[in-house]
Amino acid sequence: MPNMRNAALAASLALAALPVSPAGAQGDDLLAANLFGVEVEGGGAGERATGDFNGIYIRASGELCYYLEADGIGGDATAAHIHRGKRGSTGAELVTLEMAEMDEVCVAVDPGTIAAMLRSPEDHYVDIHTAAHPEGAVRGQLKDN
Repeated sequence: MPNMRNAALAASLALAALPVSPAGAQGDDLLAANLFGVEVEGGGAGERATGDFNGIYIRASGELCYYLEADGIGGDATAAHIHRGKRGSTGAELVTLEMAEMDEVCVAVDPGTIAAMLRSPEDHYVDIHTAAHPEGAVRGQLKDN
């Protein structure tokens, strides 16, 4: 499965590229997810569809700043979210994400929501939707880093 190894390597490299600030040294939290088409119920955009989410929750501002990218999803992204849900299940949308090419995006996150995500990242997932795949083109469970 070379695609999975490449995606995991890309995610690690992207996470390493996140800015490290003094705030980061004072307890900010990292979250990441490797996204794959085959993780979506029904296969999503297929086995060649991949994506990466790398974020840092900045406690001082209450913001989640992140990079989100995808490849091979069969068109432009129409939506992206963080949901509550274990692998293989679907759940409520908790955070709406933006796709911004090569730019970090920051969104305010409800303190209770981010606390649950940080406490049990594996119980949450990121997905990206397209017009061809309205139920999700790629998906990946969150993990802490």
